[in-house]
Amino acid sequence: MTRPVMSVQGVAVDLGGAAILTDVTLELLEGELLALVGPNGAGKSTLLSVLAGDRSPSRGTVLIDGAPLDAAPVADLARRRSVLTQSNEISFPFPVIDVVRMGRAPWRSRPEADRDEEMVELAMHAGEVKALADHPVTTLSGGERARVAFARSRAQSCAIVLLDEPTASLDIRHQHRVLAETRAHARAGGSAVVVLHDLGLAAAYADRIAILAGGEIVSVGPPREVLDPDVLTRVYRHPVGVFDGPDGEIIVAARATGVAAAEEVTA
Repeated sequence: MTRPVMSVQGVAVDLGGAAILTDVTLELLEGELLALVGPNGAGKSTLLSVLAGDRSPSRGTVLIDGAPLDAAPVADLARRRSVLTQSNEISFPFPVIDVVRMGRAPWRSRPEADRDEEMVELAMHAGEVKALADHPVTTLSGGERARVAFARSRAQSCAIVLLDEPTASLDIRHQHRVLAETRAHARAGGSAVVVLHDLGLAAAYADRIAILAGGEIVSVGPPREVLDPDVLTRVYRHPVGVFDGPDGEIIVAARATGVAAAEEVTA
């Protein structure tokens, strides 16, 4: 049986008197890509920050390899999990290759540092940013910066990868590239949690999908089990259809509606 590498058990997060997460229990398994999906404000990014150790839960337990996450030294945690947040702004004109090299900082003064340049090269290939190596990062487009941030995360060479909307500003090719690279990392024995808004991408690349709404887990399981049109329509408060594509792929389509029809769904 595949072992859990991270888990949250009965986790709740309260902010300013509001419940952001409520009694969330979820495991990340070794070798899997787990997608977190749900509407805006569902708690996806908050859950990812709890898994990262960047936010302490109000209640509940977070484990990494069976041990409490909050007991792990910060330096050790930086070598065990990498985090790509939605905000990755760099205001100084560092060359792209130097930004990617920043991902190797947790390995400084350790034997693994001997592989720094090899890991940076592989990471730049994964993000398709080798051609931008000498460009100041401040001159890049939003999508190019997102790929540089992904490459920096890959250079960190952690078994557990936590990505918050890594495809949000990318074109179609690079959306698939980033998720294919992340899935390959999982297939090689790593694990990944990815926050996504595109349900089609989640269906194509995730081993399991967790749907969040109102700070709670609505459903979790393989894409074909979880992506139910009635559930999605209720969660997103918009008509959603799920179909089989010509090659057996799952197609998730939101129906175009007028304002009145949309209001009927949300009522």
